[in-house]
Amino acid sequence: MTMLISSATNEVEEINMRFPDMLADRVVSQDYEVELRLNQFGLTASELISVVHQAVAARAGFVLNHPLNAAGQLSYIYGTGAVRDTLRVKGWEIDRTGNIESTYNPTTGMKIVFQNADSACDDGRDPKAISDKGPAASKAVTLGQYSLFPEYEKEDEEQRKKENAALWYLFVYVNGDDVRAELSFPKRIEDGQFKGFNERIYIIKPGEWASMMPKVDDGELPAQDFEINVTRKS
Repeated sequence: MTMLISSATNEVEEINMRFPDMLADRVVSQDYEVELRLNQFGLTASELISVVHQAVAARAGFVLNHPLNAAGQLSYIYGTGAVRDTLRVKGWEIDRTGNIESTYNPTTGMKIVFQNADSACDDGRDPKAISDKGPAASKAVTLGQYSLFPEYEKEDEEQRKKENAALWYLFVYVNGDDVRAELSFPKRIEDGQFKGFNERIYIIKPGEWASMMPKVDDGELPAQDFEINVTRKS
């Protein structure tokens, strides 16, 4: 399995002394660094921003008569679908190992999971999932750490390739007009939440969303980036 995913974590940078509580081994936040790092994974910032646009648009479809958790569910459903729409044409695959809905790159051994979050791109705080993560996610994150150590990959590589894939999360935080996103590689899950990160890549930082929103003329509603097809029974 390629060491592309863990190249940054094998060269751990000094933790920024301005934020002594920051748990990530590496934070990639400058635009040019972000693009270079994403390119190593065969990704671009614009692709992930498009995913966020679709998740935010889906969340906006929430109405009073929907169940209380519908906004988050819509965001998750369409966010996950948007990740797959974007990456499957590039050779990535749908993966549901351990009942975790992810998108998997069989070449690099990388998985991406869409995750609604209550924080993102905050230097002093790890991203936090809106809802607690279960035992399956905890196991998958733990197994994904083996991608950092090539000596563990030689035994039963084909059988364990998906199970031991590095599990990255696309964290998307939405609070009104404040939208942020980061692609990050957690170390472990404890008590239902992420604890420590190997790497965090900032995709949409605080204050950037306004410049990324679709431009619309006065009086016009913004066009959605997806279509909802309704099939009626005959």
